[in-house]
Amino acid sequence: MRLSCFLKTKDVDTFSGMWMRVDNAFDDVLQFDNMSNRPIKGTTQWNRYTIVLDVPSESSVISFGVILTGQGIIWADQFRFEEVDKNVATTNLEIQTELLDEPVNLSFEEEIS
Repeated sequence: MRLSCFLKTKDVDTFSGMWMRVDNAFDDVLQFDNMSNRPIKGTTQWNRYTIVLDVPSESSVISFGVILTGQGIIWADQFRFEEVDKNVATTNLEIQTELLDEPVNLSFEEEIS
């Protein structure tokens, strides 16, 4: 599924973009992209941006929107969903979490890097 929209920014100092998430009925995230690997910064004119995610058969919810971190303004217009074939590359961000074998910093005294 491709989500596209037009975005315009003014004085974005940290990060802005659109985001899309595909969840199953148990609120597990199946697919996710927030454009963090292609952020929009500064002042830009209207441009079309896209996110492409697989929507597995066990999907239940598709959520989407825009994100602004830090100072600035972001405008959005003309959101559109389109079904695309498997030849279109996805933009899914691989979120890898590593679970530790035991808890750390139980005293809350250590600095986290």
